Amino acid sequence: MLIALAALLAQFAVILTHRRVNKVRTRPDPPVLYTVLSLFGIVAGWLSIGRPEIAWSTSVLVLLSGLLITAEAADATAKLGAPRWVPHAVCLLCGAASSTWLLSEPLPYL
Repeated sequence: MLIALAALLAQFAVILTHRRVNKVRTRPDPPVLYTVLSLFGIVAGWLSIGRPEIAWSTSVLVLLSGLLITAEAADATAKLGAPRWVPHAVCLLCGAASSTWLLSEPLPYL
């Protein structure tokens, strides 16, 4: 859960930085590729943490932070001038991090 919170805060920082730099307020229109990569990241994260049971209350949180906010953060990253691979990495990593909202207890330290 702390991993998802840290990823969410980082995404908000990127989005707010992009909005501060670009004064034009446009509605974000992320490409479909960002959404697909975010879904792939969520599934990969869900598989890597042991396929916990999915409840309705947590699945909404995962989809909100893992799809909508991640796709907007990836779009903002691309518009800020990052290399071409960075928005794709943002989608995959933040999607995987959002799947930790499904855990009932924090991940143990290794």
